[in-house]
Amino acid sequence: MSVVDKFKDMMGQAIDRAGPLIEMAKERAGPYAAQAKEKVGPYAAQAKEKAGPLVEEAIDRASPYAEKLAEKAGPIVEQAMQKAAPYVEKAVPIAVKGVEAAVSTVDKATGGRYHDQIENMTQLVGDALNRNGKVNGKS
Repeated sequence: MSVVDKFKDMMGQAIDRAGPLIEMAKERAGPYAAQAKEKVGPYAAQAKEKAGPLVEEAIDRASPYAEKLAEKAGPIVEQAMQKAAPYVEKAVPIAVKGVEAAVSTVDKATGGRYHDQIENMTQLVGDALNRNGKVNGKS
């Protein structure tokens, strides 16, 4: 048995063993989490109440600087996006192949137990990367 196969086997066993333990931990922690939430609630409300005006003041003070920054940086950002576009277009197929290789490896390592979930995530990532040769709607 190769080292890779041993590693895959150990990972599969670890995943199998971790599931019930995680569920047990959630069950046991549930009441404590509820108690903590109950006790923290009033303090969180007070903090929100006191911080609100400070946040508004910070936004008011920062707004003029943000506008100046946007004015000066806008053309530079546009230029950077134009120069990056060819590289992004070249990177998309490479990223897709990388995702496919990673998916295949994970699927094999888990013995296909999570094939459907992996397939769904692959589809989402592939759609994001292949959006007409664009990433996040921009070329």
